[in-house]
Amino acid sequence: MRYIADHDFHIHSTVSRCCKDPEQTPSRILRYAEENGFNKICLTNHFWDENVKSEAQWIDEHGFSYLISVLPLPKSDTVSFLFGAELDMDYNGVLGISPERLDMLDFVTVATTHMHLAGNTVREKISSPEEAAAIWLEKIRRLLSMELPFYKMGLAHMTTGHILKEDTPAVIKLLKDNELYDIFSLCASKGLGIELNTKTIFSSEEEKEILLRPYFIAKDSGCKFYLGSDSHKTSALLGAKDNFERIITLLDLKESHKFML
Repeated sequence: MRYIADHDFHIHSTVSRCCKDPEQTPSRILRYAEENGFNKICLTNHFWDENVKSEAQWIDEHGFSYLISVLPLPKSDTVSFLFGAELDMDYNGVLGISPERLDMLDFVTVATTHMHLAGNTVREKISSPEEAAAIWLEKIRRLLSMELPFYKMGLAHMTTGHILKEDTPAVIKLLKDNELYDIFSLCASKGLGIELNTKTIFSSEEEKEILLRPYFIAKDSGCKFYLGSDSHKTSALLGAKDNFERIITLLDLKESHKFML
């Protein structure tokens, strides 16, 4: 049975500083889910737990009090509205959440590819695809070495421009098949979900082939996938369902490939 696009587990509201659309509220997000026939969505605003020590400097507006300021979330008879967060790893490989606060969340998506944040997720601005590829491999291996509740965790936007703006395909090409098989086999065994971010499909055919390769390897390795629009504005919600359907078709995904919460 074809994978059913019935959820979106990566959505931001105005609590995230990078969300500039005042209409991107929990109630508007819930309406998006209802209009598209989803049965489950998750709000995943940016979060760095101030209880976690880091040498990097993190903005106060992404602390815990801001994260929970959206609560209580609106309710629906047809949609389960989950409360989560998008997490970062600092340049020392520290994950920005304490066990206590991780227990409080329904789901978290981890952005190992946020490499544009010099002084936070990387020490200095990345200057080459080779450097970006090496840092990503180090981050994902570090994440997978941790004792975490991976059953409620996902790997965010692997192949978007965050990893190296305008040159992401060059980074992905440097990742060897055997490296990706090792990583995704471990993701599968630990139960870490793999995000299907629709920005991957908006590229040339040549680039699309490059960007989809990690997902085919993840599929072959037994990984489970979830859908994540990473929407920061209401206009991005409008075509999200259609874009989900396109990437499901490209990867030929079945319901058996679905990450479940």
